[in-house]
Amino acid sequence: MTQKSAHATDCANFHRRDFIKVGMLGTLGLSMTDLFRLKTMAKSDQFQGKAKSVILIWLGGGPSHLDIWDLKPEAPKEIRGVFKPIKTNIPGIKICEHLPKIAQQMDKICLIRSMTSPEAAHERGTHYMMTGFRPLPGFAVPSYGSIVAEQKEQTSALPPYIAIPSPIAYGGGGFLGSALDPFSLNGDPTSQNFKGRDLITLNKVTQQRFDRRKTLRELVDIAFKKHESGNSRAVATDEFYTAAYNLISSADARAAFDLNKENGKLRDAYRRDRFGQSCLLARRLVEAGVRFTTVDLGGWDNHNNIFSSLSSRLSRFDQTVATLIHDLFDRGLLDSTLTLVMGEFGRTPIINHDGGRDHHSRVFSIMLAGGGIKGGQVIGSSDDYGEAPADLPVRPEDLSATIYHCLGIDYNQSFESPEGIQIALSRGGKHIHQALI
Repeated sequence: MTQKSAHATDCANFHRRDFIKVGMLGTLGLSMTDLFRLKTMAKSDQFQGKAKSVILIWLGGGPSHLDIWDLKPEAPKEIRGVFKPIKTNIPGIKICEHLPKIAQQMDKICLIRSMTSPEAAHERGTHYMMTGFRPLPGFAVPSYGSIVAEQKEQTSALPPYIAIPSPIAYGGGGFLGSALDPFSLNGDPTSQNFKGRDLITLNKVTQQRFDRRKTLRELVDIAFKKHESGNSRAVATDEFYTAAYNLISSADARAAFDLNKENGKLRDAYRRDRFGQSCLLARRLVEAGVRFTTVDLGGWDNHNNIFSSLSSRLSRFDQTVATLIHDLFDRGLLDSTLTLVMGEFGRTPIINHDGGRDHHSRVFSIMLAGGGIKGGQVIGSSDDYGEAPADLPVRPEDLSATIYHCLGIDYNQSFESPEGIQIALSRGGKHIHQALI
């Protein structure tokens, strides 16, 4: 669906109210041509954003802020847990002892310790954090990735929005249509012959047969086109096949999925597990021009035995995320790649009787880096017990505004739903000024 403003427009997106302006400008000696020139100049002067791409690492389940990013060593025993804080390469900022490698990348990282949300259920919290909107019954809001795919021009044969290894819940196109859902790999990047889902090479099917199949499908499309007019699912299918043909026929696009082209030592540094190779693939996709990539790492719903679970998991997480940040920086990609690490909420301050922490959304932490984000800082804080924001509360609406701002997308603009409802990209949100360069 094409973008529409909240105001009625005439041809060439010229607002009716502009004709009134022309009359006023005439008294200043300016013509309609001058008004068009002024509008063009204003558009060209709009903030473009530093980020060209986004990598979103999703920690599904609700990672514990108190045991990862925002430790409370002075809190009572039933709150502080067993992990100790360690220094980072930025004086005054400390994080979990199981994140020593990330600690040495803190000069490139911004922590937000005052995220807050009223949604403490997995589905609702995920929807809120993936879209910037609280769930609305019967109303599917587009995710960040889908908005970026719609708004930013794609310059390669690769899909603009890719999910590794599979889509995150509520990460689709919503009312903008299925055509803006992410391209899903549905494969394991650690497998020896992994090259992306259904990406056949032309040496297995001759170019002549490939072109013949494409032509046959186009003839079938023509026959059914008149019956499918306005059908969003049919449009999505058509766009999917077009993208698939482009992907299969482009050697450069297929090569982006081939992890065997990477140096073995670098693959080891990322770790040769599913999460590590997924993050390496995300970096390759950024290099190849993909606009928005999600990496799904679930398993953070630690209602019991949280410390034994996190102690082993965090060391692997630490090595991979630190390597990703360092690798993007070394290649000159970090400045143009907004990287986020987040889940749907945090965990309760009180450790429960099963040795775990339960759902807690009043305050939690997320990590940002690159793409216009100023590293080496912490935004906001939680109270002494990590129970509520102490200052600078940040809502998902503010996070969405920040993501769009970094990409040069006007988050105050509106889209029209099929029901004719105007929906602003960020519903009352404001980008986090303190987080930006």
